[in-house]
Amino acid sequence: MRDNSDIKGQILTIQDVAEALMVSVKTVTRMLQDGAIPGFKVSNQWRFHRDDLNSWLKQKRRGTEGHSTGFLHGEVHETPLSRLVNEQLIITGLAPDTPAGILEKLAAPLAESGIVSDKKLFVEGLLQREEMMSTGIGGGAAIPHVRYPERLPADRPALVMGTCPEGVEWKAIDGKPVRLFLLPASGSVTVHLRLLSAIRELLAAPDMTARLVRAASARDIMSELMKYEVRQHSSRTRPSSGPLHAGGSGRENHPKIKKGETE
Repeated sequence: MRDNSDIKGQILTIQDVAEALMVSVKTVTRMLQDGAIPGFKVSNQWRFHRDDLNSWLKQKRRGTEGHSTGFLHGEVHETPLSRLVNEQLIITGLAPDTPAGILEKLAAPLAESGIVSDKKLFVEGLLQREEMMSTGIGGGAAIPHVRYPERLPADRPALVMGTCPEGVEWKAIDGKPVRLFLLPASGSVTVHLRLLSAIRELLAAPDMTARLVRAASARDIMSELMKYEVRQHSSRTRPSSGPLHAGGSGRENHPKIKKGETE
């Protein structure tokens, strides 16, 4: 990247950033969708300010991602999603509503549980994120979240799950209505990215979105989540016929949330 002082030299395109980070444009786009990299839109096209990007890179190098109260910084990736959600954080049968209305309902249990201290600011952060780019990832699911979790810290990492069987318009990337919402809360960028990664892994499981939407109650959703984690645990601990399996570390004997740092 050139070090020019004029505005043209200070503003970068998504292609510039992809080349500088040595990743694909698709990866940068996903990072933007997850709120993991600073960017802004001009005429519906993503642009990046050189100084913002440099500051972000310095933070990544130093590893100063902050910490999250209630969980040790290094242990969150060991925690199954089922431990971050409970029946009080699950809302089934949401009626179609505006994005603001849906987000108000999803944030309510976080405020009621004392996980988020300022519901109004939290919802505003969620709406600001949606204005940048829809968190509808396709397939009927959305992962609404705040862009800077350290500015609106949660008391502990948590996950809100909500279903809207009728579907709601969310400007998803595939243009389809959203029927399943998974809203992560944390106080750390690192934890935030790991949660996003774990949620995407969950939704990648065959028919998972449909199963969760069909669930009639919060208890049924918890049951589906536990079944998924049992399957994941079994697949990771199943003996391999290949020679590389011998001498494993044994860390695979616990279902994990994979680290969410982007590639």
